[in-house]
Amino acid sequence: MLSVSQASEQLGVSPARVRALIKAQSLPARKCGRNWVLREEDVLARLTQRPRAGRPPIQPAEKHVDQEAPEKARELYRQCRDHFQHCPSSALIAAAESQEEASFYMAVADFFLQQRQADLIARGVF
Repeated sequence: MLSVSQASEQLGVSPARVRALIKAQSLPARKCGRNWVLREEDVLARLTQRPRAGRPPIQPAEKHVDQEAPEKARELYRQCRDHFQHCPSSALIAAAESQEEASFYMAVADFFLQQRQADLIARGVF
């Protein structure tokens, strides 16, 4: 039989952690007077299990996979490419409902401009 402090030494954790394991019923123990006692076999079994340190990982919830997502994304790409062949007009920017929307237009236009520049460089034109 081991005391909480002896078990903590063998497990390499604090006595408070051993008491928490006992409370969570992860480590079998019995009350002997005011103290907890643990069987050496149970402590060794816990030691050989080698639970990982830190909080247990949160299991991700099953997410619904939209089977049409890749095709929807391709269609969005094609539409953006068609609409932003040239820099967005000032009228389009002015018609944006928010600064975020205007920034989106500029970012997408900038992306396609960079693609055209890379193509010209690759062809040796620029």
